[in-house]
Amino acid sequence: DRVFTVLATINVHEQDKKDNDKDKNLIGYEEFIFFFLSEEDKTNPTSLRFWFRCIDIDGDGVIRPWELRYFYDHQLVRMQSYSHEVVPFADIMCQMHDCLVPNTEGAIVLSDFLHPHRIKISGMLFNVLFNLNKFIAFEQRDPFIIRQQHEQPGLSDWDRYAINEYSRLAQAEEQRELEESCELNSWESQKVNDYPY
Repeated sequence: DRVFTVLATINVHEQDKKDNDKDKNLIGYEEFIFFFLSEEDKTNPTSLRFWFRCIDIDGDGVIRPWELRYFYDHQLVRMQSYSHEVVPFADIMCQMHDCLVPNTEGAIVLSDFLHPHRIKISGMLFNVLFNLNKFIAFEQRDPFIIRQQHEQPGLSDWDRYAINEYSRLAQAEEQRELEESCELNSWESQKVNDYPY
């Protein structure tokens, strides 16, 4: 709910915002695209600002352990329901402090995420709190994916997502065409066998 509450405050177009005042539970196409891009690529400043606002419940510009804990508790429930090994919150806090190196322990600010040396990995905190599949993938660290990232360092997470989705859709289309071809060949051979000349 928090993600969509923050998403509803994104002012993509002023006119659309006026039109949406009728129903606060709806987001428009532009807001959906903004969310989708933010979800798939947590390595760009715009995305990091959005996710930071989601976690900063009290809006004071600082993420504190109680805010992180609020969202992590939801992930704990998901991990337990999938019988996945639960990672203690203290371990998450330790990893995040090591990753982000905040100036004040227990107080993470937006600039900690946007630091040039940490921007490519800082978005992982948001996956830990919001996206269980990406969190588990990070915890299990597939060596193939790590190698792929090192081979193509210029690609963003969005670029990798788009390439993977394109490949997946192309394979599905190829499979569909193959199945249609087999059905057509089967139908034609059945027709020849049923009606000999």
